[in-house]
Amino acid sequence: QLYFIQSNLRMASIVDPPPNLLPNTRSEALAGGKKKSDIEMYQALQSSNKGSNREDPLKILDPSSKKLVTVESQRIMAVLDDTICRIRLVTLLPELTKNVDKYMHIISDDIAAMLKEHYKLEAQFSKVFLLAEEEETVAHTGSAKKGGMDGEVELMSYESLCTHRSQLQQQIRHSTRSIIRLFSRNHSALKAILAQVEERPPAAASLISTSNNLRSIIMEKLLTTREEEEERSRYIQQIIQREAKASVEVKKLEVLLTEASEEREADLNRRNVEIKKLKSDLAQLQKSSNETNKRIKSDALKQEVTDTKTSEGKCERLNQSIAQLRTQLSQAVAEHRQSEQILRSRKIKTESALETWIAKYDTDMGERQDEYEQIDAVYKVEKQQLEDLEERFAVLEEEYNRIIEERRVNAELKAEEERRLRLLTKAAVVIQAHWRSYSTRKKLKQKKKGKKGKKGKKGKK
Repeated sequence: QLYFIQSNLRMASIVDPPPNLLPNTRSEALAGGKKKSDIEMYQALQSSNKGSNREDPLKILDPSSKKLVTVESQRIMAVLDDTICRIRLVTLLPELTKNVDKYMHIISDDIAAMLKEHYKLEAQFSKVFLLAEEEETVAHTGSAKKGGMDGEVELMSYESLCTHRSQLQQQIRHSTRSIIRLFSRNHSALKAILAQVEERPPAAASLISTSNNLRSIIMEKLLTTREEEEERSRYIQQIIQREAKASVEVKKLEVLLTEASEEREADLNRRNVEIKKLKSDLAQLQKSSNETNKRIKSDALKQEVTDTKTSEGKCERLNQSIAQLRTQLSQAVAEHRQSEQILRSRKIKTESALETWIAKYDTDMGERQDEYEQIDAVYKVEKQQLEDLEERFAVLEEEYNRIIEERRVNAELKAEEERRLRLLTKAAVVIQAHWRSYSTRKKLKQKKKGKKGKKGKKGKK
């Protein structure tokens, strides 16, 4: 869409003339009862365009700022650049793992060992993947043959193949991350690999190209403010309206052009007839001109004799002036030689002073270079210490997260036990209350029965 808008802007800047141009050219074309030819109209358009100092219509589409100002935008671009670099490195891993010995002079030993291990994991994964695919296509749930690393044939089920495949995938991910970390620590090897190795699959090249395009788009978005976006949308709407008007004007001009071309052809036919007439007149003029040429030659000979006499006198006067000028030249040469000697001595002095200053500059720059190398060495040592501390901090952070998770789980278990204990206590209290009431009711019933028995005995007596 941006390319389409830019092309429309270019067409609008070429086709859309100033508003005061079209009426004037039409009135001039129609003046005198006939129109101008297309060449004259084109010259009129060119002269009017030169007179009107129009600015570049695409300049408003560019962002006003050329550098990122905010820290957030700089961080975004830094993360994006690091991601693109890692994509370029990961897409080169198939070529590096196959030809590790070829690039041993560039990479270090630990990187070479990691690449060889990564190649072995990829080989195992390809074997397991093929076996799993065959097992899935055959739809056999029994067992499938898999060649192990020691050459033996092992029997594995489809579920075990899938489990082993997922484990290998996880190992390949960890191996890829480790290789990227090693290359990020060895910047010289990373630059050399990215500069020398270019064998990538077409899909990887397309991904890198898309990432670069995405970087340019994000860069333009970050450089463009909201006010510039609104102004750009308004400007595009104006350009669309101007393009519609320009298309109408182009159609009108095309009609005028066809009419002018027809008139031009008629004019050419008329001029061809006139040319034939002029050729016949020219032949007659040549005959008369030959006679006049003879007469002119005789007059020229007479004039030549008189001119030679006058030129001889002029030559004598010029020879005298030449002699005078030669004497003046010799005097000027002598004066200039003296001034040249003075200037040469000054030049020698300035050259000697310049050499002393250059020597002084070289000594100063050597001292500065030594100082810079010392500071750079200290910086590298501190940077290595920082990386070591970051690794230690990552391990401690993982251990801290594990301890916090264990404490949270223990707290939840303890709360659950307390809730169950309260529930059991409440149940025990309810049960005890019911038992006490039951036991008291039972005792009361027994007492009532005992009283009734005593009363019956007394009645019998």
